[in-house]
Amino acid sequence: MIELNKKIRIAIVLDENNAHAHDLILETFLEPEILDMFTPVVYGSLHMLKQESSRLQIRYNALIVGNASQADPDALNFVDVSGRNVVEVVKREFEADLLDAFVVVPMSREVVNQLRNAVIPNPVIKREISDMKAVPLMCTNQLHVAYVVTDNNDVAGITTDSIEAKARVLHSTLRRDLRQDNPRVAILSLNPEIMPDEKSIELQVIAPAVSKLVNTGIPVFGPYAYAEFFESGKHLDFDAVLTMTREQAQAPFLSMYEGNGIALAAGIAPLVISPVKIDGDNNATVDSFRDALYTTIDVYRSRFFFDLPYKSPLPKMYHERREDGEKVRFAVKKRPEDGEQKESAPKGEAAESNSGSEKKEVSNS
Repeated sequence: MIELNKKIRIAIVLDENNAHAHDLILETFLEPEILDMFTPVVYGSLHMLKQESSRLQIRYNALIVGNASQADPDALNFVDVSGRNVVEVVKREFEADLLDAFVVVPMSREVVNQLRNAVIPNPVIKREISDMKAVPLMCTNQLHVAYVVTDNNDVAGITTDSIEAKARVLHSTLRRDLRQDNPRVAILSLNPEIMPDEKSIELQVIAPAVSKLVNTGIPVFGPYAYAEFFESGKHLDFDAVLTMTREQAQAPFLSMYEGNGIALAAGIAPLVISPVKIDGDNNATVDSFRDALYTTIDVYRSRFFFDLPYKSPLPKMYHERREDGEKVRFAVKKRPEDGEQKESAPKGEAAESNSGSEKKEVSNS
């Protein structure tokens, strides 16, 4: 069980061959005040870190540790994973309750797929999510957008069931991770326009998925024509948008917001976030990296408050007949009606009184 007041331990997973990822560490942690917010445990190449430190003329002030259990809460901790499978290392330490969240630089599908089966120790809410693949969710202050399939040519992967599953994960993530009480989700079309053809994928596949979700109480709307949805500003009326392909999701994210945001792996047990904003060389910027770190802390706290009521739910105030055979639904005694005795007589007298009244009624009849 997570604790609200403790400094969370964030694993920063780097590609050991990516020099720029190590540059982000050197530039971001120049200001020691950032260590007051969380405990960073960086997994990368010590050789690469020293090489970039010499090239940039930035002195690194990192504590070299063997694993997360040796981490200093007030220091930049660095675990050298050169020549090892970094995902297996952090996965074992996460399962041992040594890590709370992950920031991956850069985000890769391979890393997320390996992390998705990691188990949260002592989960507050038990969920059957070990077999669920992550749903990439790109987030800014004004736009949360996810997609159904990665490949534009994978039309066969767009089914009523796949749309319904992605929408449910998106809705749950908005509530638990991003503190949206009753999020509204817009579902877009695959084609630029919605044609009045009954055999079109919009009317044959997407519309039935929307109907099924609405009938189960999830507020989704659509399908909306993709061509005019973002240009007209309709996305501002919703808390999230679900597109059919990755290209459809990335286009407005990059054009309207210049990729300034984070990517959240929704629908899996571990909290995995990555910076998205890139520079001219296709590298994450320092600002986007800081944004990913701060968002990780916010999502961690949000999960805490969402799960808290489920930890110790209130007991039932009455017994269900189907559970234990009780005939009386409520244990509270009813107020006596007018004309009835307020003070209960002894059992014997009550029995005689009842039998006498019965005899009197018989004799009158």
